[in-house]
Amino acid sequence: MTKLVSGCILCLILFNGFTAFSQQKEAWIMQPKEKWKPIALINEVWYQNGERYVHSSFEYAATGFLIDTGTDTLAVTAKHVLWIAKTKAMNRVDMGNSLQKWLMHPKNNLADSVVIDRLLNADTSEVLQGPASTITQRDWLVFSTSYHSPAIQPLKPRYSKVNPGEKIYIFASPYEEKSSITIETRVIEAMGTRIIIDIDSTFKVGGASGSPIVDENGYLIGILGGSSVSRKTGKPAIYAISTHYLQKALDQDKNLNTPLISAQELLLPIILSKGMKAAVKEYRRHYASHESRLKYDLESPSLNKLGQHLLLLNHPKDAIEAFQLSIADFPWYFETYNLLGNAYVAAGNSIKAIKAYQQSVKLYPEDKTAQEAINTLSAK
Repeated sequence: MTKLVSGCILCLILFNGFTAFSQQKEAWIMQPKEKWKPIALINEVWYQNGERYVHSSFEYAATGFLIDTGTDTLAVTAKHVLWIAKTKAMNRVDMGNSLQKWLMHPKNNLADSVVIDRLLNADTSEVLQGPASTITQRDWLVFSTSYHSPAIQPLKPRYSKVNPGEKIYIFASPYEEKSSITIETRVIEAMGTRIIIDIDSTFKVGGASGSPIVDENGYLIGILGGSSVSRKTGKPAIYAISTHYLQKALDQDKNLNTPLISAQELLLPIILSKGMKAAVKEYRRHYASHESRLKYDLESPSLNKLGQHLLLLNHPKDAIEAFQLSIADFPWYFETYNLLGNAYVAAGNSIKAIKAYQQSVKLYPEDKTAQEAINTLSAK
């Protein structure tokens, strides 16, 4: 009986290519690369009253592509493309009746095009820009199409966890390239919805936002967001957002655009009731869990906000621990060392404050804030 149940589970995994990673290669990726159909597209957008982009220098709005859901072919691009392709009045992830025409097509090839129909994950409550915006946590725009050329290769999504070291392809349309490009590289790390990807330092990310990240078997695993840094080495990298949100969008999840729970929301009540030691224990438990990281924002900027709030509450020692957690998560951001220095000053420890500011200067000599703080503390 056990063998029968195990066999049935295995069959479900192998034959459901949209809920679990299938080891079978897609037919298109087994062909020679020169025979691959176009994948990377460019977005050309027109709104009513002649509005197109926030600046006339843009010829198109980054990269898009097609996905095969098993029942339909949809078009997708990065949600933050709407920072570029928007009306003057738009500040929600919703185009209302303002859209006149949205085309996707391979660079320098208008014949093989995609005609956008409507935005499937529009949300009048989701803020597009400003301090309240969290759209880059779920950086997918999903469109139905009224036409798509059969000459363009749609991609089947994979929803299983991405692993460090996986070989991947990026199909991109950077502004500085004359045509679309294909990059072969590897995943550095992946946790929650965020995928950090190794990239050559000469790669120009402008225009590549929205590019599909495809595994070695031909399945879509993420969408390119922008520039990043390797946590381990500090070297330039790029980041992508996994297909976790895409799956929710296709499933029409009612809580589709709920932001991740911040470190402050999670940990502050614990700090105030049980102390920082209990909060750190809870943080480490969630930080190590892929599933928890799909729900909580435990990355460095979120921890910095927690630390700043603790300083406002006159909890400098707790703030120091929050900033130290932030540095452990991402040790390459100079501003965190400035914040740590401020916390040490508030705690009355000038020696450690100076060391924190010195590390800030080392990471970013152009910033004068840390050097001024060092001069002030040294003069006392």
